[in-house]
Amino acid sequence: MELTDFFSGLTYSPDNIVENNGTLVLRSSNIKAGEVTDADNVYVDSAVVNCDNVQIGDVIVVVRNGSRSLIGKHGQVKVEMPNTVIGAFMTGLRSPQATYVNTLLDTKQFDLEITKNLGATINQITTGAFKQMTFSVSKNDEEQTAIGTFFRTLDNIIAIYKRKLDGLRELKKAYLQQMFPQAGEVVPRVRFKGFTAPWHIKKVSELVTLTVREIPKPTESYKRISVRSHAKGTFHQIVEDPSKIAMDNVYVVHENDLIVNITFAWEHAIAVASKQDHGLLVSHRFPTYEINKSDINFLRFLITQEGFRRKLELISPGGAGRNRVLNKNDFADLELIVPCANEQTIIGMFFNMLDKNITAQSNKVELLKQLKLAYLQKMFV
Repeated sequence: MELTDFFSGLTYSPDNIVENNGTLVLRSSNIKAGEVTDADNVYVDSAVVNCDNVQIGDVIVVVRNGSRSLIGKHGQVKVEMPNTVIGAFMTGLRSPQATYVNTLLDTKQFDLEITKNLGATINQITTGAFKQMTFSVSKNDEEQTAIGTFFRTLDNIIAIYKRKLDGLRELKKAYLQQMFPQAGEVVPRVRFKGFTAPWHIKKVSELVTLTVREIPKPTESYKRISVRSHAKGTFHQIVEDPSKIAMDNVYVVHENDLIVNITFAWEHAIAVASKQDHGLLVSHRFPTYEINKSDINFLRFLITQEGFRRKLELISPGGAGRNRVLNKNDFADLELIVPCANEQTIIGMFFNMLDKNITAQSNKVELLKQLKLAYLQKMFV
């Protein structure tokens, strides 16, 4: 690769690490989505530093890592970073056409070169192998500059939208902590105007009803719903031969049903059915509940609360793994602290609106990423 010069990172020992007033060492964790970020920062005694400080425009590349998928991860230094170097498992690229070089590393060409040059036993690209990588590039400096500037602008736009998305997610996290009572409390710290009464205790059976939408066991392949441990929702499986599935019954799921994996409920395998789940089937190990005595959106967010998760663990006794089964009666008797119906509705509407904004922002980010990929495919051979 003749477009750039290379510089190596710093080799240091644990004894060289200091808490502050040292030299920042950029590592794999400091590279995220093409940006150089603060993440699990490590500082070393400046007296042991014997390599170049990073400069604006430098492209930092991960060339050695325990995870093969991280090889080639890269980011560009866009602001002054005094007293900052790269670690030994990184390589620095310095070029008059740095933004163009950074864009080259986003292309499929670079992915192919990584695959060809990875070590057989160690996940690394040697500096020698890196220098021998070949790319189809424009020979016109002005075109290189224009292409680099275009993609840098696109990257900056993506970063702005991504920061907004991250901000919305953090906002939701903060509101979830503030708008639901903490352990031992019956009043949340943040409430909507007009609500002052303490929240009250209700059993799960007072919030939902166990459904009885039983149908005959299917005789041919069908699509069923499952809920994974620590799932954020449901997922679908195709059962090719139902005769090999040990089930007494199967049940039809409706949108907004509460689905509980009684085998893994202690691992938080619980979710509210989505529109895509409607009409599909679940096995007897996934009892479903109709949310007909409480606000659907409120309950959707209530089950994400840490307090609710801890209660599930406490009522899921037994051994490890599949031996820890949740008893449906125990689940029905589980006590939760909830507000009046009107406050449930407003809280549910608020978080539902926030989720829609998060989804919309996430879709914008993904659309921009797809646009970038399309341009990379069109503008590079």
